[in-house]
This record gives sequence, structure tokens and C-alpha cells, in this order.
Amino acid sequence: MYPEAKSTVPWDLADKKTQKVRFSSASFYIVIDGIRSESVRSVCSTLKAYVKTCEGVRCRGPKALKTERRRWMRMREMRKADSTKGVYLSQTLRHRSVLLVIQPTNDMVAGLIGIELPSDVNIRIEPYDNNQYDLREDR
Repeated sequence: MYPEAKSTVPWDLADKKTQKVRFSSASFYIVIDGIRSESVRSVCSTLKAYVKTCEGVRCRGPKALKTERRRWMRMREMRKADSTKGVYLSQTLRHRSVLLVIQPTNDMVAGLIGIELPSDVNIRIEPYDNNQYDLREDR
């Protein structure tokens, strides 16, 4: 299990103790990290196109964040034959973009799991707290 899955964020759908749906319709960010800018842009457009197909859900972005050089970066989906934790890359450029999903639905969040994504990007879900990425909800 990834460390992000242990926190109670809007996409954590099931409580293991009661097995009840624990969905919150609060807005959240989808942060896309990658080592190639083309992959990050294509994932952003794929996710935004999917979110637009869901009724009642709105999406802001994508907003490109500052590109920075990382000492190392862990790509979870890129795996060697003998590795279970992914690939560690050193001295890479980190390309990031962010989408803001407004008024998500349970079906939309459940459908995000089935979207096919390239292996050279990482996806992280973060709760919407005080406009930390300069993408605002509608007033």
C-alpha cells in the first residue's frame, strides 16, 4: 500500500472496519509528476477529458508547476524484474501539473481507477486546502 492511501482523503472510499462507503464530495487536487513533459501533459488531458464526461463534476486546470531538478525520484509504476518498489532515478528533472476537481461524485472517483496511464508518471491526490496551488473553486 502506498503511504498516501493511509490518510483520509476524498478518494479513500472504503473503511476497513465497517466496509461502508466513506466518500466526501469535497474538492481535491490531482497532482501529476513525471520525468517527461509530454507524458505529464497527455495524462492531464486524459484525466480532464474523463472528468468532463461525468455529470455535475467540474475541473480546473491543468496548471503547470515549476520544473525542478530532484536529487532522486521514485517512479512506482516503472519496475525492474527483481524490484517491487519501483525505480529510483537520480538527478532527474521533475515536471509537475495539477488539476482541481470540483464537486466530485462517487462514480467519478471509482472510474479514475480504470484509466490507463503511462508508467513514467506518478499521480497523487491532495485535499483542497486554502488554494495551495493557485487554482480556485467557483464562488
